[in-house]
Amino acid sequence: MFDVDSSFTRQQSSCFYRMAPFRLQIECTSECSADCTYCYAKSVPGGEPLSSREIKGILRRAANIGIKQVDWMGGDPMERPDWIELLQTARYNGMSNNLWTSGGRLNDIGQAKWAIDLTRDGYIMVHLDSLDPEVLRSMRSSYNPRTTRDTLKGIELLEDMGKPPSQIGNMLMMTAAQDVNDVKETMSYLYSKYGVRTCLMSLKPVDETGKLYPLLPRPEDVAEAYRWRDKLFLGGRDMGCQDFPREYCGTTVFLALDGRVSTCYSLRRNLGSVREDTFEDIVSKASSSLFFTGFRKYSDEVVCGSCDQRLCWGCRANAFYFGGGSYLKDPICPRSAESRKSVLPY
Repeated sequence: MFDVDSSFTRQQSSCFYRMAPFRLQIECTSECSADCTYCYAKSVPGGEPLSSREIKGILRRAANIGIKQVDWMGGDPMERPDWIELLQTARYNGMSNNLWTSGGRLNDIGQAKWAIDLTRDGYIMVHLDSLDPEVLRSMRSSYNPRTTRDTLKGIELLEDMGKPPSQIGNMLMMTAAQDVNDVKETMSYLYSKYGVRTCLMSLKPVDETGKLYPLLPRPEDVAEAYRWRDKLFLGGRDMGCQDFPREYCGTTVFLALDGRVSTCYSLRRNLGSVREDTFEDIVSKASSSLFFTGFRKYSDEVVCGSCDQRLCWGCRANAFYFGGGSYLKDPICPRSAESRKSVLPY
């Protein structure tokens, strides 16, 4: 995910400049043994989850419009009984898989073998917000220390079985429950111990009910954590408070648990439902919102000149939820002139 010169990143870059979809994020389940209190899949009100048959149909349609990668998200996709079958379907349709999992089930040779095989040319993202049991107890509706141990052992097993550390990541969701130093220590430990880099995310109020607002981290802590991320993993390059380079964000289509389509896992604005319209038609009609067409026209005016604009254009979800609109400045970015608590609604 941090490889800037692979065949997939070059394809993704080509899609970015053509304003075409490259990646489909699928929220395929709300089931997860981590049981995080802020879980988006459980927090966002929705309808009946998509069936296996419906997801397979979407995968075929996604391949037909040129999508090359699928990010399997949840919850924990590995807790779906049919997760292997679904990832195989993506592979059969010419797409590579990225697996976002809490990681506990990777501490099983059979499950780890399937995960490695089905994410060939892709990555596996485990989920550890902290290594401190007290912090995890405060973030999870139920806490079992075995879950953390299994995730760490799962990382070791993946590497022992040949999955390179560059194809393994840790997703850390920063909330008000964590001290910024705990976030830094978690990222640093996983990198020094396993060579695993962290995808650092900060909580967004995606549920539209206000329930998640008390869990939102302080903007100044978010900015400090991302500066540490840059120092650890990016060799001085600056990506602000964004989790992936702009090419990732500008080529993604997100499919929620109940079939609603939006921009990404963290920016949930309803652009249509695959139960009411075809996937291809939704992507075509909503292309301006999906690929930020208007924002690209004047991004130089709203992205700080100090940023490496080849990597970063600010987190569009931060701008949407906290800055007044997805085409405006990311108000949490440490390089933004508006980076101060007073402009934020929490």
